[in-house]
Amino acid sequence: MAKTDLQKNLTSIGIKIIFYVIFFTFTILTILPLVWLFYSSFKPKAEIVMNPLALPKNFIITNYIQAWTIGKLGLYTINSLFYTSVSTIVSIVFAMGASFAFAKLRYKITVFFYNLFLMGLLISIHSILVPLFLAETWVHLQDTHLGILIPYIALALPVAIYLGTEYIKGIPDSLIESSRMDGAGYFRIFAEIVFPMCMPVVMTVAILTILGCWNEFILVFILTSSESTRSLPVGIYAFSGPLAIEYGLQFAALVIGAAPMILFYAFFNRQITKGFAAGAIKG
Repeated sequence: MAKTDLQKNLTSIGIKIIFYVIFFTFTILTILPLVWLFYSSFKPKAEIVMNPLALPKNFIITNYIQAWTIGKLGLYTINSLFYTSVSTIVSIVFAMGASFAFAKLRYKITVFFYNLFLMGLLISIHSILVPLFLAETWVHLQDTHLGILIPYIALALPVAIYLGTEYIKGIPDSLIESSRMDGAGYFRIFAEIVFPMCMPVVMTVAILTILGCWNEFILVFILTSSESTRSLPVGIYAFSGPLAIEYGLQFAALVIGAAPMILFYAFFNRQITKGFAAGAIKG
């Protein structure tokens, strides 16, 4: 018996070691390219070409200054912040309000609209590019900020409404009924009771929307044509054109684009984990 227990313990330890080795290897393979990108962004083009893997002889910030000014990344960053913040706020307000109606107002029409929104989960960005471009051109929304915000919000709503509805279904009906008996209207119940209780799923929706909008490329690339409306990913893509041989500028632009999301994960990693876990468990 003792020998069997020892064998089980050794097997368990061996499996743990294998998993730790796999996780460690994956972590190294993920971090090393980012480290290389970061220190290479401080090297002039000649150093990058001569010895791509070497550390810079002198750390210079010229690449960042030129990438920011020549590539107009400041304007593109402002546009990305605008698209991301507005889309996230509007999506949360609309999604949570609709989710409250779908979860607690049980009418045939609410079931119909809920199923209609769920059909949006089957729609991909690439499948609507052509009709969306034609529709926005027809109503003169092409190459406008509103023309980007509308599809961003529309694409974020199906997932947000699904998560929100499933979460709010877990709130006791007695809480809603008692508030109604006290004379509270549905808007007051939603604003003062339901919405504060939905913070975990709100965090989940916010994370998904922020990541989706900030990293989105194809919609802005197709629906915009002027610098005043383009976002940061599209601005970085411009460095693969006339500036393709300027590796230092390319690397600096990539760091500028990736830094916000890395900082986002670094400062809000606990909230991100709790949000996803709560949303998944409730959903």
